[in-house]
Formats: sequence, structure tokens, C-alpha cells
Amino acid sequence: MGYEDQLKAKFEPARIRATLSFAGLYQILHEMIKHAVIDEVRQFYRTGFDEAGWQHDEVAYRTKVTALDPRSKFRASALWLVDSKAITRAQADRLDAIYAHRHELSHELIKYVVDPAFEPDVDLFTDAAEILKAVARFWTSVEIDIGTFEHLGDVDIDEIAPLSLIVLQQCVDAYVGGLPSQE
Repeated sequence: MGYEDQLKAKFEPARIRATLSFAGLYQILHEMIKHAVIDEVRQFYRTGFDEAGWQHDEVAYRTKVTALDPRSKFRASALWLVDSKAITRAQADRLDAIYAHRHELSHELIKYVVDPAFEPDVDLFTDAAEILKAVARFWTSVEIDIGTFEHLGDVDIDEIAPLSLIVLQQCVDAYVGGLPSQE
């Protein structure tokens, strides 16, 4: 297919909608990862709540988390998850590419809409979803260990679906359902 045909295909309304929808879906996934990595690792070090808000063991958080990479709270938290066996080192490293692509999709979206040489990276999305699932599984296991689900009796980790993953799946289903049929 020549460049002119590629450009025409790129400007098809259904293709533009698909690109814009994918970019939004990717953004949602990235925000979920940020929450699961940064916020939930920080919450792990909570010690209580008072009139000032949530209290944390700052010394433990600094020595066990932020010391792993003092320049980046995200990277430090990802490395803490590696040390905790929630994700692999390769997955933690892959998060850098996932973030870079999210940045491009957010700040340079127009090139993905108009330039045939640029397509959103579905492989990075798939990897990001797998990493989020691994992190969510880890946090679910922590919740099981501390007795959050005690009232349910003996539970299997695979029987528990975190709300974040249910919402993500709903978004993916809506995206896929809106794609033009390939028939």
C-alpha cells in the first residue's frame, strides 16, 4: 500500500476514533499502574490515622523504598515490588517504556492520528496490563495475609477480582466492541 493510501486509511473516521479511544484506554491503564505501584507501596507503610490524616512509618519507607532509587519514587516503588516478588526485574524495567509511550500518546497524540508511520503500541499495552495484574495479585495476597477477607472463610487468590481490574476489563471490552468489524 502506497503512502497516499496509508494516509487516506489513517484519516478514516473509524480509525481516528480507534486511535483516540486506544490512547484514552492506555492512559487509564497507566494511571492504574501508578496507583498500584506508588500509592499502594506507600500505603503499605501506614501506621494509623489522626487529625492530620494518614500517618506512615517514614523511616521504614525511606530505607526500604525510596532508598532503592532516590531520584524516582515510581522506580523505587517498582524495585520494592521486585524485592517483594510481586513483579520481575524485567517487568519493572518495562514500566519505563510503558511510561514513555504513555507520555507520547498524551503529548504527541496528533502524530498517532495523522502520521502513518506511528501506531499506538498494543504490545506495550498488553505488557502493562500483565504487570498491573501481577501487582494487583500481590496486593490481594497481602490483603489475604492480613485477614481482610477473613469473613469469607478460606479464599483462593484467583477467586478475588480487584475492582481496578474489573473496571479495566469493562473499558477494554467497550473499546474492542467499538472497533470496526474485520469481516
